[in-house]
Amino acid sequence: MIRRVGRLLATAMGLGLALPVAGQYLTGIVNSNYAGTQSVYRHPSEVVDSRYRLYLNLASFDLYAANNYVRWVAPFSFPRYLTGNIPNQYRAERGRSLRQTGYMEEQLNGRDKRISIGGEVRGPSALVNLNDRFAVAGMTRIRTGISMRQVSEEMARLMLNGTQILEQQRKVFENQSGYANLNAYGELAGTFGAVLLDNDDRFWKAGLTVKRLIGLYNTHMVVNDGAHEIVRDPNQIGFQALMIRKFNGVYGYTSQGAFESAGLSPAWLLGGRSAGGGWGFDLGMTYEYRPEIRKYTYREKGELRRDPTKNKYLYKISASLVDIGGIRYRNAGYVNLYDVDAANKLITNTTFRDAKSPDEIQNRIVDVLDLNPAQKRTSFRSGLPTALNVSVDYRVQEKVYLGGLWTQSLKPAQSVAMMVPSMVAVVPRWESRWVELAVPFTLQDNYTLFTVGLAARLGPVFIGTDHLGGLTTIGKPRGANLYAGAAIPLFRKGPVNPNKCFFPPQEGGYWKRFGRRR
Repeated sequence: MIRRVGRLLATAMGLGLALPVAGQYLTGIVNSNYAGTQSVYRHPSEVVDSRYRLYLNLASFDLYAANNYVRWVAPFSFPRYLTGNIPNQYRAERGRSLRQTGYMEEQLNGRDKRISIGGEVRGPSALVNLNDRFAVAGMTRIRTGISMRQVSEEMARLMLNGTQILEQQRKVFENQSGYANLNAYGELAGTFGAVLLDNDDRFWKAGLTVKRLIGLYNTHMVVNDGAHEIVRDPNQIGFQALMIRKFNGVYGYTSQGAFESAGLSPAWLLGGRSAGGGWGFDLGMTYEYRPEIRKYTYREKGELRRDPTKNKYLYKISASLVDIGGIRYRNAGYVNLYDVDAANKLITNTTFRDAKSPDEIQNRIVDVLDLNPAQKRTSFRSGLPTALNVSVDYRVQEKVYLGGLWTQSLKPAQSVAMMVPSMVAVVPRWESRWVELAVPFTLQDNYTLFTVGLAARLGPVFIGTDHLGGLTTIGKPRGANLYAGAAIPLFRKGPVNPNKCFFPPQEGGYWKRFGRRR
């Protein structure tokens, strides 16, 4: 089993080399004025004053992974390794564990290790501009992620290399710690946005998103104080085993039936049929400075209007708190939570032999740690990846913009929650109604990894990555990502006569005239 865990972690860390450091970024797309619902996930205020009358997201995805432990050093990219499209001289390595091929280089510096893997699928969603002042959106998505945080280097080496690494054998490693979470949940969201103030060159708007969360699956482990030793397997000559000298912490999980019972019935979406449920919220505001607003102002049928087809700001600043809330898992038929205080427990090469399902693996962990079912609890909470998002966008000239993005995670590393690593990015882009190109420069993975990406939009389709190096062999990458999507865009209509787009200044500003019907 230790060897199998090593293979799994090696592949997972490899994915961290080839697939963003965290999802929900879409750094090359979200600042666009034509991002539709994609920008609403980052800033709910972006739902209103959109260039779209109606934006229908058909489907989009974001795959991500990263780590600070290993780098990809193979003479070909990790995506080529995954697909088997590698040079013939390396094909003999294809079936071997990644840690045996030498394609990954450990970063041994005595620091704690972390890994983030996962993705999300954004399903059918719609953004609707009701009028010049109000807009709404309805969105669906499924999010999943694996994160390991503050894992001691010795424990990370054990998970990667198994029990076969010689320098770790016959040594007791004490004061070990770490936090691991596997989360999967569905999300149904509704967003409402409104213009708060339109006073000539000053423009404010705000938005609020309410989310219904449905828990699909969760496993988490907290090691507060641990010790382990690699010993000789007492039952198999020539094999090694893992002796858990101490494990003080928490172990919780939902059974696979929680995932298998997933459906779209009201009882599952809103009732107690799922493993757990909860609510989440996003809220934010946007300020735009519009020094040339008169160029975009006109009268039509006796009403004063702004041209809805044009971007009117010189610069804009957005700030949002996203993913406030969490999921309470409390279905007694699916939920298991144990406090662990174990000592001198042996895991051998046969402990997990023939375990073919998640439930079988979970039950064997319970057995090997000698956890008492009578002390099992049937409720725990898993938090959302709460974060602060700040964005700035500056119009350099017509169709040329310079954007800035900042995401600061607000979740402690010890949380039972999905996590979003902090990042900051600068994103120059060229955009028009049907074509767009962006080049994000990002400091990712809690500001420790510099990456260069590329994103493009052509009509209703977009594709991008925030880490070109992870999709190639540039610079021994340790993180990357890929995102893409397709939509049906219906644009708003401008004035019938473009020459009408000028309105002379009037005393009191535009806000004085804002009480009219719009």
